[in-house]
Amino acid sequence: MTKRYIHLTPRLSAALEMLEGSRCVADIGCDHGRLTAALLQKQICERVVASDISEPSLQKAKQLIRLIGMADRVSFRVGDGCSVLHPYECDAIVLLGMGGTLMCRILEACTVPLAGAQSVVLQPMRAQDDIRRYLYENGFRIQADRIVSDHGRLYQVLKAIPGTGRESLPEGFPEDFFDIGYRSFAEHDELLPDLCLQQLSCHEIMLGTAAGTEGETVLMKKIAALKQILQKL
Repeated sequence: MTKRYIHLTPRLSAALEMLEGSRCVADIGCDHGRLTAALLQKQICERVVASDISEPSLQKAKQLIRLIGMADRVSFRVGDGCSVLHPYECDAIVLLGMGGTLMCRILEACTVPLAGAQSVVLQPMRAQDDIRRYLYENGFRIQADRIVSDHGRLYQVLKAIPGTGRESLPEGFPEDFFDIGYRSFAEHDELLPDLCLQQLSCHEIMLGTAAGTEGETVLMKKIAALKQILQKL
């Protein structure tokens, strides 16, 4: 049988790189299992706990993993968030393709911080400020925060580890602003100007319909923060 190698999109490849050196990875919300498959094929980790709240999605993941002949290295579980994990079972957790608010809820529900894992890799589709604020306020350290171009869209992929207190924001970075990664800013990510301009354009369009509302104040604050970042760059 010809071995099938899994091709990953740029955003999934970025997450994969951040998981290197892991022993056991929890792929929470694994969907069709492409990341799980690539983790094993590329020998990023020894085993994976692949879970999804959807039984049909998990069945598709099972089919893919069986196709590549690695079912003996995956534990498939149906369930909500990290509730499927035993404490300290995995040393890394990955949450991809969901909203930042949901990510906060999943991490908050852990009875042991990060279910005992040493790191978490995240790729929020929206509400990036919610998950970054959660990490910052709960003393996590951001080890990596990359902006990735994938089929004409910019994604933010980050890796965090438990810390002992709030990180110091880099000089020149706006206070209380988490839509953009302060690690990306500190490391001068080459796509940061593009992301800032994209968000700035979106907020300015929204501002036209928010006049006189509470949302106007929020948007004005975000616009000012983005302009500050662009000026510093």
